[in-house]
Amino acid sequence: MSYSSRHRYKSRREKNKLFIGRLKMLVIAALVALVFYLIFNRVWLWDLLRTQFYD
Repeated sequence: MSYSSRHRYKSRREKNKLFIGRLKMLVIAALVALVFYLIFNRVWLWDLLRTQFYD
């Protein structure tokens, strides 16, 4: 398969499809990072919640 230097036109629909796909992957990665952050800091989070609602 040879390399072509010809720039292929992308429609707005194709560009939006690529953007939405990348955005979904970014959101999923951010959610996974948030879950790991909460798991690793669960003791701090539990202490914070207990002191905020202390009677």
